[in-house]
Amino acid sequence: MKNKISTWLGIVAAMGVLAIAVTFGMLELADNSVDKEVSAQIDKKEDQTIVGREVDGVFVDVYVTENSTEREVITAMHRMTHQKVVAERKSGSIPMIQNNAKKLKEIINQSSFAKKNELLAIANRWAQKDFSKIVEDHNYFSDVQEDNVCKATRAMDAVEEQHYILTTFGEEKAKELYESGDAPHVQ
Repeated sequence: MKNKISTWLGIVAAMGVLAIAVTFGMLELADNSVDKEVSAQIDKKEDQTIVGREVDGVFVDVYVTENSTEREVITAMHRMTHQKVVAERKSGSIPMIQNNAKKLKEIINQSSFAKKNELLAIANRWAQKDFSKIVEDHNYFSDVQEDNVCKATRAMDAVEEQHYILTTFGEEKAKELYESGDAPHVQ
């Protein structure tokens, strides 16, 4: 009987020591300096924004230049379509204004992109304020970026677009877009 009690006490004590060891091990792992370093790097990357231009993935103007890659131009154009389409999920926005479209057109014209003809056709339409194929344009960019979740289902109506502009870009930018004729007029 004493033997059984000793065995059970030994097992319980061993389990207690094991539980304490696992707990301390998990705490140590959670407080690992590598994790802190990675976390600091992530925080640093999140803070690296173009001052005065981008907040939470929303850009006030086109951030691409003649030195930008095709991928960067496609990303910018994709973000511009978000102002005009209804999609389940959107990531980032750039105002769809005539000046941005013209700037993209110039950049693409001077490029040697593999998809230069397709991108130029889209930018030309946008520069002429022709958004009749905006859903197709958006979904083209989604396909090129292999983003199957971000598919547009339809174009926004004028009220939806005004609401999107106001809530995404703010009152000041909304007023600017309205005055320049780049935002739809609602009767």
